[in-house]
Amino acid sequence: MEDLLHWAKRFIATPSVSRDGNRAIADLAAELLDWAGLDVRREQAPGSSVDEINVVAEAGPETGRDLLLVTHLDTVPPGDAVAWTATGGDPFRPTQVGNRLYGLGSADAKVDLVCKAFALARTDLRALQRRVRVVGTFGEEIGQRGVRHLIETGGTRGLAFALVGEPSELVGIRAHKGYAVFEGRIPLPRIANRPRGRLSRLELRGSSAHSSTPHLGHNAVEAALERLAEDDVVGVASLNGGDTVNRVPDRCAMELWLRGPAAEAGNAHDALEPGPLVAFLRAWRDLLGNLQECRDPEFDPDHTVGNLGRIQLEGTEAVVTFDLRPIPGVDPEMAAKPLARLAHLTCLRVNPPLSTPEDSVVVRAVLNAQESAGLAPRIATKATSTEAGLLGAAGIEAVVLGPGRSVGNVHRPNEHTRISELALAVKIYSRAVEQLCIEEVNRCSS
Repeated sequence: MEDLLHWAKRFIATPSVSRDGNRAIADLAAELLDWAGLDVRREQAPGSSVDEINVVAEAGPETGRDLLLVTHLDTVPPGDAVAWTATGGDPFRPTQVGNRLYGLGSADAKVDLVCKAFALARTDLRALQRRVRVVGTFGEEIGQRGVRHLIETGGTRGLAFALVGEPSELVGIRAHKGYAVFEGRIPLPRIANRPRGRLSRLELRGSSAHSSTPHLGHNAVEAALERLAEDDVVGVASLNGGDTVNRVPDRCAMELWLRGPAAEAGNAHDALEPGPLVAFLRAWRDLLGNLQECRDPEFDPDHTVGNLGRIQLEGTEAVVTFDLRPIPGVDPEMAAKPLARLAHLTCLRVNPPLSTPEDSVVVRAVLNAQESAGLAPRIATKATSTEAGLLGAAGIEAVVLGPGRSVGNVHRPNEHTRISELALAVKIYSRAVEQLCIEEVNRCSS
């Protein structure tokens, strides 16, 4: 257990924010998987300004019905370091408090790869009757780039089953929502003459949350747009909020022209009409209200949700980035169309939902592995989108599974996981590998 915790802390202490690349964490993952006895290689994606590397390791004979164990190595940005009170203001400082291990990536999700490596280290790899391929991916938080690269380069060929690492408190997830990201460009007319009044600088504060559960946070970008609707605002000079679309933004900075007798020296081009932004906010909230009319009780939240994740001014346009997480049957591009009368919309990416049959081989293996580890067997659905959706679309039976709590924990300060769940995850993965890559093959061939 001490070695498992030691490696978990090393992973947390190695920064791997998506936008900065992942070479350091890829090197660490390769070291760990080599220690576990697997053949390891690094696959670097071309064309990026930063290092984006999938770490691929495997053991066992290729059969065409093989197993993939995948976990993303990147994380969202940490946000305001001061808010990481459990780690002394340093999100990359692994901190143990009782049964909890705090730090960025402790739950979402790179520490899960440590559990997979330890599971394989305790497995007799010589007994494998099917290949096990382990992949630590890059760029999951910014478009699932690593798993897309894996699929496009043939890295999933011959794989039939997948266990995808995401925080689920070790509940198996067989279905989840889809995901779509949009950019909207809102034209803002210049105010012909410099407004009479004063220029006021404000910073709106909110609270972060994962964009799959936006009701658990307070959106600072929306709060800023609400401020623009107040009677004393005559113009907007600057606006910048949010850092990643799949997290509820916790701050937004803005400069406003406010009514008043004093006039500041300035350039007339600094002032833009706030009206189009106010109209967009109203349309956005109408859209979210309409999406609540279609519900699916299998999910929580039981309807399509959205998050206004980023905003900034570029010349005379406000650029907004938002996401939608549709329940089955809802087309996100059709849902977003009402916003097109106010903004030029571009759909940046769409990730498919996941729907693995309840009676599939991989679901049964997870249920049996949970029971073997002393847990109540449990399969559920998930409100987030994961790499499993793309793998499912590629014809692989996938289940999402991992230590740590998702709701109210990830994509916000003081992210943590339970240390006891790390040890249980090792047992579950080890048992699942035995079932899928040794016992099932022997059973089918007998």
